[in-house]
Amino acid sequence: MVTSILTTLLFFAPQFETFQTYLFYISIVISGFAMLIGMDSLILFHMRRVQKGKQTFYSATLLLAFFATVVWGIVDWARFGSPFDPKASFLWLFRNVYLPLDATMFSILAFYIASAAYRAFRARNTNSFLLLVSASVVMIGRVLYAHKIFPIFLSAFLALIAVWLLWTSKRSHGEAEIRSLVLAVIVGIGALVILIPDVFSKVGGIIYDLTDWILNTPQNAAKRGMMLGLTFGSVAFALRIMFGIERSWTR
Repeated sequence: MVTSILTTLLFFAPQFETFQTYLFYISIVISGFAMLIGMDSLILFHMRRVQKGKQTFYSATLLLAFFATVVWGIVDWARFGSPFDPKASFLWLFRNVYLPLDATMFSILAFYIASAAYRAFRARNTNSFLLLVSASVVMIGRVLYAHKIFPIFLSAFLALIAVWLLWTSKRSHGEAEIRSLVLAVIVGIGALVILIPDVFSKVGGIIYDLTDWILNTPQNAAKRGMMLGLTFGSVAFALRIMFGIERSWTR
């Protein structure tokens, strides 16, 4: 509690900048020991899994790769002064094993994100419909030949709406049926008009400006609101820890 309050107060006192630097060095040392504790926990956890026979192959692979990497890096550090020296063989391990595995993991993650986006982008209500439209516009506006893809996408989207309105009109009666038919005709004509060459080129040129507007205006507004909320929450949680109200981290 004393350390956290002292560090916070010194942030507003520039004359104690040297003392702040010493505190920063101490935090680096503590982080290093915390990393050692984390490594110890990781090794012990997977050693127990190997002993109990739970997913032995994966745990043994992790332990083997961990110790081989550490030993390899220490040897090259002793030989060349740094494991990332151009002459060090550890650099080959980093470039040809670690980086491809890292890229593979994130490429697989992209498919999970796409799957989650597909489930989230279902137009069940007005909010999800707006999310679907804005996300589709941004994704199209960030790909190659967006000025040609967007008019085709918009025309197909309007055509689907026209078909939906026609289907709705069959289930309606009286004025509602006429209204749906008129809207279906108007939307269908709009879908065909977009395919006219002059209109096609003009609509295609809009996509870049529309994408930039979505990213710079509504997205930034929502992002700033979220960041403000997260910041206030972080400050409140930090104060709870500093004054001993929150003790869950000590258990």
